[in-house]
Formats: sequence, structure tokens, C-alpha cells
Amino acid sequence: MSLHPFFVRPRTLDQATEVISGLSSGAIIIAGGQELMPSINYGVLMPNVYIDIGQIDALKGITEVGGEIHIGALTVHRDIQDNNIIKSKIPLLACAAATVGGGWQVHNRGTIGGNIVSMHPLYDILPSLMALGTEVEIIKDGQLQRIALSDLVIDASYGLGSDSLLVRVVVKPMSTSSGWAYEKLKITAGGYGSANAAAIVTLDGEKISGLRVVVGAVTELPLDVSDVLSGCRGQVWSDRLSEEVEAKASAEAKAPLSDHQGDGDWRKAMAGIMARRAIEAAIKSVD
Repeated sequence: MSLHPFFVRPRTLDQATEVISGLSSGAIIIAGGQELMPSINYGVLMPNVYIDIGQIDALKGITEVGGEIHIGALTVHRDIQDNNIIKSKIPLLACAAATVGGGWQVHNRGTIGGNIVSMHPLYDILPSLMALGTEVEIIKDGQLQRIALSDLVIDASYGLGSDSLLVRVVVKPMSTSSGWAYEKLKITAGGYGSANAAAIVTLDGEKISGLRVVVGAVTELPLDVSDVLSGCRGQVWSDRLSEEVEAKASAEAKAPLSDHQGDGDWRKAMAGIMARRAIEAAIKSVD
């Protein structure tokens, strides 16, 4: 690494696109630095070029466009919690943002884009976004691309934060007839979760007709158990079905995390419990 890294501060998306596409390896995109600076200070990351995108207004704000809700990558958690469009159209996301650990400082400085780019397994935003079928728009190789968030999290070739720039998050409004819930298990108030789950449930009478469930903080990446639980569709929620959900969701946590938030065997069990709790709460929330 150069002894004197370069610092670049583009003011527009066009400038940022030009800078990123014109660089080879060794660059890192930084906004608030909440996630990156500890790694840089400890020498885990040693970039040659810092690209500060914090002054690009086009990366901030929440708008409704053509039946979609667009959330700029630099929109902070507090704005997501308080925004009327989010609260009325995608309340699951507002709820998840409100549970983000770290207190007022993190809520006022942490961004939805930073939450996504870091791919931190204990963060709260990704499970809810994945349950919502979210897409993201990124700039890579000088071009704006739209991809499913579920594809982004499993494909490192996009190079978010170095080779590509996350521009916005795109979410369709939730059905007003669906119930939803975000359940978080945590050791201390305001802390990281040991397990969490986001659920969206649609009922036909008393029978489950639609189900999306994503479990977080249990494995390295959020665990979408919707397909595994597809057998719930057409059934009425019951103690038997609840036990089946727990067993199937837990079985999907094949490589559970083991850290100070809980060991692997316990986290594996919690995957099932949190999936079950989220579904139960979502069913109860159906109008």
C-alpha cells in the first residue's frame, strides 16, 4: 500500500461513477465509516484510495416512484423509522430499523446502504428487506444495474464498496391484507441480536395462503426459509404446524454462528423458535 493513500470526494453520482470505473483494485468507498473505520484502524483493510460519497445528495432520501419505494443508500435509520411513506407502505422495514442496536448515535448516523454493504450477520435490516423481496440499484463498470437483494448477498463478484456503488434500495409496498412481524432475541437492550426473524403472512380465511420468512443473526448470511416452510400454505396455524416450523427452520441453519451472543447449537435452535414467533405474531397482526 502507498504510504500516502489518496482521498477523493465526488459531489455527484456522475463524478462517483467516473472515479470508481477509472480505478483498479485498492479503492474503498466510505460514507459514515461506522463499519469500516475500526477495520482500517486495526490494519484489516489497507486501501490505496478512499472514495468519500457522504456529500452526494442523490444517495439520500425516500420517494415513491411508479408504484415502488426508492430509498437512497445514504438514508439513515432514523429517517426510515420516521418516514410516513415507509410507515404506511412498508411498516416491516420501519419496525426493523427501530430495533437497530447502538442507540441514538447509530440511528442518526448509520445508513441502510452501510447495513447492506457490510453484510454483518448480526445487523437487523437485511432479513426484513429480503422478506420484502427487495431489489437494489448499483453502479458497476459505469452502468446502473438493478438486481435482487437475495442474489446480491450470495454473489461477491459485485464488489460492493470497492468495485461498485450501492445507489438505492427498491421495495414494493406491502399488501394491506398481509400480516407482518419482526422478532428479535437479544441479550441486552439496544444490543445485537442473537437471532431474529422477519415474517410476512397472507391468510385466506384462517388458512395460510402466502408466507415469507427470513431468519437473521444465526448464520453468516440471512437464511430465507420460505421455501422450506411452503407446506404451511393451505393450512390453519396450529400447535402441530408450529412444531413443524421450528424443526424445519432449525434444520436449515446448517452452519450456525458461535460467538459471545450464543453458541452454535443454541443459535440453531433459536432459528426455529424465532421463525415460529415471527409467523405467530404476523398472523395475529392480520386485520
